[in-house]
Amino acid sequence: MNSMRKELLTFLLVIIISTFSFAESGYRFFLDLNKCTEDKLSVELKTPQIKTSEITYRLPKMVPGTYEIYDFGRFVSEFKAFDKDSNELIVEHVDKNSWKILDAAKLYSLSYKVEDTWDTNIKEKFVFEPGGSNFEEGKNFILNTHCLFGFFDEMLRLPYQINLTHPSSFYGTCSLTDVVYKDNTDIYSVPDYYSLQDAPMMYNVPDTTILNVGGAQIIISLYSQKKVSSSAFIANKIKEILIAQQKYLGGTLPIKKYAYLIYLATEQGGSGASGALEHSYSSLYFLPEMPEDQLAQTITDVSAHEFFHIVTPLNIHAEQIGNFDFNNPQMSKHLWLYEGTTEYAAGLVQVKYGTMSADNYLRLIEEKIMGAGAYNDSLPFTVMSAECLTKYRDQYNNVYQKGALIGLCLDLKLRHLSGGKYGLQELMKDLSRTYGKERSFKDDELFDQIVKLTYPEIADFFKRYVEGSEPLPIEETLRLAGIGFSAQPKEKELTLGGVSIGLNPATNRLIIVNTPMMDDFGKAMGYQEYDEIVKFNGKKLTLENAQVVITNFMMHVKEGDVLKVVVLRKKSEDSKPKKVRLKSKIFPVIPSKRSNLVLFSDATADQLKVRSAWIGNHN
Repeated sequence: MNSMRKELLTFLLVIIISTFSFAESGYRFFLDLNKCTEDKLSVELKTPQIKTSEITYRLPKMVPGTYEIYDFGRFVSEFKAFDKDSNELIVEHVDKNSWKILDAAKLYSLSYKVEDTWDTNIKEKFVFEPGGSNFEEGKNFILNTHCLFGFFDEMLRLPYQINLTHPSSFYGTCSLTDVVYKDNTDIYSVPDYYSLQDAPMMYNVPDTTILNVGGAQIIISLYSQKKVSSSAFIANKIKEILIAQQKYLGGTLPIKKYAYLIYLATEQGGSGASGALEHSYSSLYFLPEMPEDQLAQTITDVSAHEFFHIVTPLNIHAEQIGNFDFNNPQMSKHLWLYEGTTEYAAGLVQVKYGTMSADNYLRLIEEKIMGAGAYNDSLPFTVMSAECLTKYRDQYNNVYQKGALIGLCLDLKLRHLSGGKYGLQELMKDLSRTYGKERSFKDDELFDQIVKLTYPEIADFFKRYVEGSEPLPIEETLRLAGIGFSAQPKEKELTLGGVSIGLNPATNRLIIVNTPMMDDFGKAMGYQEYDEIVKFNGKKLTLENAQVVITNFMMHVKEGDVLKVVVLRKKSEDSKPKKVRLKSKIFPVIPSKRSNLVLFSDATADQLKVRSAWIGNHN
């Protein structure tokens, strides 16, 4: 036998052995985008070897990053199990997300159909678009992997292989790196379900641009049916903030590849919201088509937050996230870290590295202070975090307000104690080194670990203001950097009316809860206490989309625009609520809730040292 033939046979033998080994020990899924009928895709699974008499296959009840129970199994139909002779096995549909297979030791394959969540008749709880799936035959496929692929109990750590066939004109964008391209089939391999679930995919006629930033390949993939923009335009606009984030993280990025998956919608989606969902190595955007400059600014603002999730929870996370229970989720008490410090860093990176002025950054802090005022300030943040899915669901959005302010106060206190040399920026690097992608922290040990890395005084900060019920010492903390509230008369500005918004748990609608501080614009709108908000500026308003909808409105509103709000209002406690349409032209008012933050011109040397290390040199 000549050496070439011998090498070829050896190579083929390795392939055969490898395939057999994978079939025995891992999941092999098959999906064909060419075969989409009635907004459904067929999923086939060649199962790993099962050694028990019964086994349960599941799709997630909830996935990380959503903080919402969606029951993705609701969208599955025609679920069947087979032995290797194609004989059908008995299956019991246990609950919305679970199927028990009897005589499971004979199990060889599964098949089922999955419905598109964007265009569905299942309305009991509409899935926020970036967390769902879109099947537009011949146009676009948004494939959040948790919508399509599941797992067997106790078998989430087995390897997965996804064989995905697509139209010849389509290209798939995804953060996964272990991919084999064979004709019109892409073969993805991942070590476990956690890695698969963390990697959404978008397939369509390609419009992609690649940037190289901080040693990482950044892929921007855009789908715009009306072609109102291009990936090249978006890439050029977001490059500045990516470079700023690279500097913030020490000059290199802790990833090798990151994917922006951006879908521009021609009409409002079923959730009534727009925005993004973060993942460790990618983020998926659902945004309305809009003028290019406005689109670029929106993506920049949102991505400044989403991109920082490459730090937490990717490299810093609790056991509840590292070993996430997709069907009985347990929440960590450290949302101040995952979402709060991420939101804080998204603003800080812009002022520190020159893409935002100091005045605009101070306005951002003021907005966080105002926003936090709408929530229960005496509720310990750790308690709210642990019970944000249930008892304190109406308080969750405070992670983007008070959570960011916790990050601010912790950062400035660290800068003060270290003479400017050490802050939250450095702490996150130290925590990443202490833990990292493969090591989770225990919820009850994180504060002690941070104190060990920093100063004893930080223990008191956590005890009083994060675990405790004391209000954050905002004014006292800002003074450490020579910043305070101006005694000058407040300037007029555009507001939403100076009212506080809460949640009515009985109806799950947002509600006006506080009107005594209502300003002149609020009076012109005609808000009344206990009004339940149905629509805001034409968009259905929910707890899930409120932050994105209202923030986007305030970012782009100008004097003379008209705000229209639809509310449900009762004439008396026993009467049925009726829809009331409120509207007013936007006009500037003197805000009733705050004074302006300013940089003290007579700041001390110590204050200037803290300020310079914190936000750079701003006079």
